This record gives sequence, C-alpha cells and structure tokens, in this order.
Amino acid sequence: MRYSVEIRKFLYSQYFFGGLRIAVGVSLPTVLFLVVFHDRDLGFTIATGALGACVVDMPGPLKYKHNEMLACSVIGFLAALATGLATPNMFALWLTMVPLTFVLSLIVVYGNRWPQISFATLFMMVMTLEEKLTPLEALVNAAWILAGGLWYTYWATVVSRWQARRIEQQALAESLFACADYLLARAAFYDLDTDLDECYRNLVAKQITAVETQETARDIVLRNLPKLRRGKLDPARTTMFNLFINSVDLHELFVGAHTDYPLVRNTFGGTDLIIFYRDLICKAAADLEEIGLAVLENRTPHSRISVKAELRAIEYEIELMRNRNFPATNAEAYAAVLATFRRIWSATRLIERMRRNLSGSGSPHTELKIDKALTRFLQRRRMSPLLIFSNLTMRSPSFRHALRVTIAVAVGFWLGRLLPLTNAYWIVMTSIIILKPGYSLTKQRNTQRIVGTLIGCAASLALIFTIKDPHLLFVIMFASMVMSYSLLLFNYTASVVFTSSYVLLMFHLLAPGSMRIIGERAIDTVIGCMIAIAASRLFPYWEYRLMGKLVTDMLSATRKYFEAAWRAGRGTVASVAPVAPVAPAAAEAGDGAGAAAAAVAAPTATAAAEASGLDNDYPYRLARKNVHIAFANLGQAFQRMMIEPKAHQRFVPELNDLLVQTHVLGAQITAAAPLIRSASPALEGLADPQARHDDALRRG
Repeated sequence: MRYSVEIRKFLYSQYFFGGLRIAVGVSLPTVLFLVVFHDRDLGFTIATGALGACVVDMPGPLKYKHNEMLACSVIGFLAALATGLATPNMFALWLTMVPLTFVLSLIVVYGNRWPQISFATLFMMVMTLEEKLTPLEALVNAAWILAGGLWYTYWATVVSRWQARRIEQQALAESLFACADYLLARAAFYDLDTDLDECYRNLVAKQITAVETQETARDIVLRNLPKLRRGKLDPARTTMFNLFINSVDLHELFVGAHTDYPLVRNTFGGTDLIIFYRDLICKAAADLEEIGLAVLENRTPHSRISVKAELRAIEYEIELMRNRNFPATNAEAYAAVLATFRRIWSATRLIERMRRNLSGSGSPHTELKIDKALTRFLQRRRMSPLLIFSNLTMRSPSFRHALRVTIAVAVGFWLGRLLPLTNAYWIVMTSIIILKPGYSLTKQRNTQRIVGTLIGCAASLALIFTIKDPHLLFVIMFASMVMSYSLLLFNYTASVVFTSSYVLLMFHLLAPGSMRIIGERAIDTVIGCMIAIAASRLFPYWEYRLMGKLVTDMLSATRKYFEAAWRAGRGTVASVAPVAPVAPAAAEAGDGAGAAAAAVAAPTATAAAEASGLDNDYPYRLARKNVHIAFANLGQAFQRMMIEPKAHQRFVPELNDLLVQTHVLGAQITAAAPLIRSASPALEGLADPQARHDDALRRG
C-alpha cells in the first residue's frame, strides 16, 4: 500500500512533470531534424543549446525561470562562439578555454540559479571543443546553439504558463508532504524504542526540508496573487492560498510545541498515554498526507482519518490524572502533556479546516488580507555586476571553486587529447558535473556518479543484447530520458543510471553494433571522477569557516523574532475571554471525558483567538519565516561539514547543541507569542525595562 502512495506522489509530482517537459523539449528538435531534414549533426547542435537551457528549468517562479534560461542561452552562445573561433589553433584554444572556464565558473557567486547557469554554459563550451571550425562555421554553430536554447526557453515558458495552476498545486503538495514528515518525526519522540538524540537529528533534518519546501511554495503561490489584489477573485487560487497559510500555521503549531521529552518518557513511559500521543500524531500526519495527495491529484480528499478515539482516550487519561491529584504532585509533567494535547487538538481542527477548504465547503475569503505587505515574504533576486570583482580573492569560496574547475578542465582536456578515446570531452564533462563549491557535495557526487554510470552501462549492455527491435529501444531510451531528469533533484545516483542508459542507447541506435562506446563511457567517467576528487583537494574552503557568519545570522534572526513577537503582543490588546481554568478536580458531575474535553477546548479556543490576532501581524510572520530560513541554512552547513574529513570538522558537539537549543528557543518564542498578547495589560510596566534590555543587548 505504501509503495502505491509513493508511486502516485512521484507520477503527479513537479519532478515527473518537469522531467517529461524537459525530455520532450530536448528531443523534439533532434527528432525533427533527424527524421524530416536528415541532418543529424544540426539536430544535435540545437539539442546542445536545449540541454543547456533545460538545466536551469527547476521548480520556481516562472518570471525568474524565463529570465534565467534566457541569460543561460545568451551566455552559452557567447561561450560557444569564443571557443569555436579558437578551435583551428590549439594554442589559441588553450588561451581561450582556460580564462573562459574561470569566468564561467566564477558566476556561481551570484547564487540562486547561477550555479546551474555556470554548468550549462560550461557544457555548451565543452561541446564545441572537439570541433574544427572556420570563423563563419563557428558563428553558425553558436547561432544554432542559441536557437536551441531559445527554443527550449520558450517551450518551457509556454508549457509552464499552460500548467501554472498545476505547478502551484505541486509545490503546495510538496510542502504538505514535508509538513507530514515533520509530524512523523515528532511522533517518534513518543516511541520508547527510539533514541532521543537520533530523534532530534531526524527532527532537525525534517525541519530543514519543511522550510525549503515552504519557501518554494511561498515563492510560487504568493507571486500568483496580483489578480486577487485587483479584485478578480479566483476561488481555486483562493483555496490554494488558504491551504498554504494553513500549512504554515500547522507547521508553527508543532514547531512551537516545546516538550521536555526525557521528562515525559520517564514519567509516562510504559503507559497507554504515550502510545495514544504517538498514534494521534501519526494519524494527523496521515490525514495531512491525504490532503496533500488530493491537492496533487486535483481532487477532493477521500474519507478523513478519524482521531476521535485517540482524543477521547487522552482526555480520559488527563481526567484520571486530575482525579488522582497528579497536577499537584507532578505539575511539570502534567503541564507538558496538557500543552501538547492542546496543540495537537488545535492541529486536528486546522487539518479539518484544510479538508473543508479543499472540498469546496470552506470560506470563500482568504485567511490573510491580500495586500502589498505580502511581497515582503518573497525572495528578492538582485545582482550587482561589481560582485564578481569583489570576489577575486582567495578569501572567496567562489574564487577557489573557479580555480579548481579551471584546473580540472585543463587536465581533463589534456588527457582527452592524449588518450585514444572517441568522445574525450566526456572526461571534462564528468569533472564539471561533479565539482561543486563545497568539498562534501563533490565527494557525494563523485561516488554517486561512478556507481550510477557503471550500473547504467551494465543495464545498456543487457538491453542491447536482449532487445533487437529499434522501435522498442527508442521507447526505452525516451523513458530513460524522462526518468533521468525526473530523479535529478532528489536521487542523483538513479538519475545517472538513466542518463547513462539513454545516452548509450542513443549512440547504439545511431551506430548499431559498436560496443566500444559503452566501455569508453565507463573509462571516461572514472578518469573524470579521479580528476574531480583530486581537484576538490586544491584550495578547499571547509564548511567550518562559514559557521561563524551562519551562527551570527541565526542568533540575530532569533533575537529579531523575539522582538517581533514582543511588539506584536504589545501592539494591540486582544479582546478575548479570560483563560478558563483547567477543569478543577472537584468537577465530577457528568461524563468524565466530556468534562475534560470542555475544559481543554476552552483554553484552546482562547489561544486560537489570540493567535489569530498575531496572524494578521506581518512583521511577526516575516520574522518567523526568517528565523526558520536561518535555522535551515545553519543546519544544512552542519550536515555538509559532517561529510568532510574529520580533521576539518570543528566544534561538532557545540554546533549540534546550538542547533537543538535554537530550535527549542524558537519553539518557546512561538509558544509565548499569544501569551504575551493575552497578558498585555499586565505587562504595561515591563515595556520600558524590556526596551532598556534590548538596547543593552545591541550595545553588547
């Protein structure tokens, strides 16, 4: 059953749709010129430009994607032209290739999609190295590469505009799936068979993924809102917007749930209560996953997963604790389980609201007012031409990366000319593909590339010897191409397997009977990987050097989040009812579970009312988003550092503890925000001391 769900997720995902879009866009010009015009070389030249542009075709806002693919095509044209003009003379080719490689590698300094643009333009340059062209032929060759890039740019743009709503649904569903995985990571804390340290490591990893997918969904969903601001309400898009806001709030409900898990395990370990909590959170995650599948498949959700049994069981256990005077004898443990129950109860109500919205029975209004304040939540992509000059120093990681790539390309090109290989440029291409700005990513890619290529070569041999029908081989080749691009972002090894398969099957279909190409593919890959791993040791910029800035950013974002929560709470006094007492032990009339439910629901409703006031405070939400991004950046850098050699892993226990503690602190701030709001009148006298305290912190 689980396999069928994962297959459905993949087949409806943005990854599979993107892989299909890329495969069709790249293969169409090749097939057209091969079948109609019988010009194989021209078809492959145009496909080179299309392959370069498709590297930039990744999930994200269409406006930026179009501009990035356009920039990639133009820069690739200039790189191919410069290389083509230098090909007749080997000395001129070296003088052109080396500085050009350095410049194209250095543009990764601009971040965002520029690492992909860097690789794509290097690819177009490398594909021109083996040619011997006159100036006119070099211009024509570069022009056809540009035509291929422009063809793919506008093919992808048209298809993406046509599927705009689908892309929005896919990004939102991905965010919901990540949130469901985060809930499962929370549920693991209530499983006594799991190690707490391992649970925290898993929780941090799931938190990073949830933040990344939320950021992608935010960038896509919020950029589609101008129509709403002009008053042209689109019910379907309103539903998507509301689901996104609800998913962020749901994530925050659990992020803000700081629970003393060692205390809970020691106090309630072996009891039914801890099992009920685990099952309740797992069911909530399954319900959220079903909503994500409904969004992904563009349908209404199926029958909901009932959590009434677990809720009532926990209510009954809480009532029994009250009757045994447990709150007085073990107040801290009682407060922990009660606070957790309130949050899970609120989460189930929020999931139910998402289900109603998706079923068409929810509110036609947006959860938040749509105005210009929302643009502050979007990523701004600005680039200064002077940035590349300020990075011409060994203190810059991008400068060191450019030096490594340049040396690897030069060595690979020299070996390719030296060895008797048919497609020597594969050595250079392998080195470019594997080399990344960080050592850890290069090390990962190196192993994955070798394993994937060897498996792909073996699979190609098996297919060629067992299948003689060229039409069937062509279908398999196209399917491999689709899978190659579909798996690229989340399973690189499998992507390389399919890449090697479709490339080798293509060469076999063009020149049947030649098995040498398969062996050369494996040899070129191994040589390219050896060059890349050797180059990665040159001028390394270890991750620990980045930790200082990332830690400072994390602490600064956390401080600003606390200040925003304080200002949001102090800004407007919430007109809410007083918090109801938690069912005194003397209240024994009526059904025990029902009394507990009423007692728990009252403060939960109050907290929800207080939180709704905070929801309309954009600075608070913006600070909350920024602290999650800062946490994700620090967590990712820490994970990369742990892959590097142990000699270059610094302050591992301290950084690991800092990650856990900042996650806990962020949770405490999130939990305290509505309480500050409800307690505003009582905090009047603390306003000035708080301001003085903040000033003291700023002065250091």
